[in-house]
Amino acid sequence: MTEKVFACVDGSRSSESVCDHAAWACQRLNAPMTLLHVIRNPHGERDPDYSGSLSLGNREELLRELVELEERRGKLVREQGKAVLADAIARVQTAGVENPGKLLRNGDITEALAALEADMRLLVLGKQGKDGAMVSRHIGSHLESIIRTLHAPMLVVPLQFRAPDRFLIAYDGSDTADKVVERLGRSSLLDRTEAHILMVGAETDANREKLAGPRARLERQGFQVTTAVKSGDVNEVVCDYREAHDIHLLAMGAYGHSRLRQFFVGSTTSHMIMRSPIPLLILR
Repeated sequence: MTEKVFACVDGSRSSESVCDHAAWACQRLNAPMTLLHVIRNPHGERDPDYSGSLSLGNREELLRELVELEERRGKLVREQGKAVLADAIARVQTAGVENPGKLLRNGDITEALAALEADMRLLVLGKQGKDGAMVSRHIGSHLESIIRTLHAPMLVVPLQFRAPDRFLIAYDGSDTADKVVERLGRSSLLDRTEAHILMVGAETDANREKLAGPRARLERQGFQVTTAVKSGDVNEVVCDYREAHDIHLLAMGAYGHSRLRQFFVGSTTSHMIMRSPIPLLILR
């Protein structure tokens, strides 16, 4: 079965960027696309139940009305989901994607994605959702759960789309970091773009030497590569480097318990990186 690019859309303002990034990825990877909208349980938050204080006849009438209300609400939510998918399909078709698929699912987004993972080549998610301006309010609130559960590559995107011309690999010398370099070298996703590899640590010859292998690996694949070792706080170093070199995409792995993992999932720094104006490519 052909692996697909899955794009999660929810009708928020981030959905347009998700569609644009997913269309770009499909064309770079020469892969088909499936658009996914997950409906959270519309009955999850119920009004207080006052039926116990009512007479039998009034209670039965109230319960009947509540059942009808829930049925109408569920139908409206499904229709809204279909409309979200229709808008997304129109956008990616305009961007040149032929025959995009669509899926409407109910329930928890992490569980829905886990059930589809076998068919994923890349998962595209928005940093912001329909419930608020901050990532901690919607998809962002599930992001660490999704990362822990799924092993498929993920592209977490900001509100604006820009086709990347240069990317940065946050490198820590681990096996996971080497796999990130290897996978990016073999993939067509970032082919013909400028590569930067940054290690945050002591600015020693030993650390600079650790970057020789990754650099050579990417150069053999035709990349123009810049390497750097910078000391300091991981958060500040990575963000300062991104701004100084106009980096368009940050690539990193799920780094176990290293400083880079703390940079990504820490209580403060995860919000900072999610507010970054560039996409984050996460590879396992």
